[in-house]
Amino acid sequence: MKKLKKGFTLVELIVVIAIIGTLAAILIPTVIGYVKEAKIKAAVADAKTIKNAVEASLVRNIMLNNDDTSGGFNKVLYMDLDKNKKMSERKYEKVGAFTNFSWVVYKEGGSAANGSSQALDKVIAGCLDEAFSETWETGKKVNPLKYNTSTNNCSKYLKDNKTNFGLVIVYNTDGTVRLMQLYRKGILVSYVDGVYIPNAKSDAHFIGEGTWNTIYTDSDSDEECKAENYSIYLWGGQMNGDKEGGWFK
Repeated sequence: MKKLKKGFTLVELIVVIAIIGTLAAILIPTVIGYVKEAKIKAAVADAKTIKNAVEASLVRNIMLNNDDTSGGFNKVLYMDLDKNKKMSERKYEKVGAFTNFSWVVYKEGGSAANGSSQALDKVIAGCLDEAFSETWETGKKVNPLKYNTSTNNCSKYLKDNKTNFGLVIVYNTDGTVRLMQLYRKGILVSYVDGVYIPNAKSDAHFIGEGTWNTIYTDSDSDEECKAENYSIYLWGGQMNGDKEGGWFK
């Protein structure tokens, strides 16, 4: 007589499936959390690499060629938001700025890339070329600061403009980085006051026109915005003698 092989009963299979489901429910969120944390750490490390490289190059270049680079400081940061004052009457500081718009202008060359305000753009563009082995996709000549809402956001900027990163750098006249935002691989990292603030939300967006404290609230950061920065306003203005003109509108 042929001996029958004993298999699993239906009850046993149900128990095994239930155990596997329970383990998956416990482990999958943990694994996803580890992956997300690793991506954030990598994004912050990339932002630090760019920020340090840009500062080192800017400081050296400004010290050696101050007369040739002064034109690069033609942007404005407003230091107060007194609604009773005209924009021209508010306190402001001159700063330099570099964005993907600057990147494409430099890469495409032409007359716009030869102006005095482009001297420091060349320095920063060179830093990008040297910072990583991967290819930085130039994309269209569109400033990421226009993508400053939850619907018009960082990921949409990459898709619309056929690039693999978004970058905004605001730097002081001494060459130190004042504000930076880098978006790549799904993570927006903002640098403010010595702190790197990651934002992994799907609707992460660039600051555009606004005060710096929005960076903290947008990302649900545990860091606290310094009181003096609540009134620092990144405006789309460019210095042109006594007149004001847009640099990212």
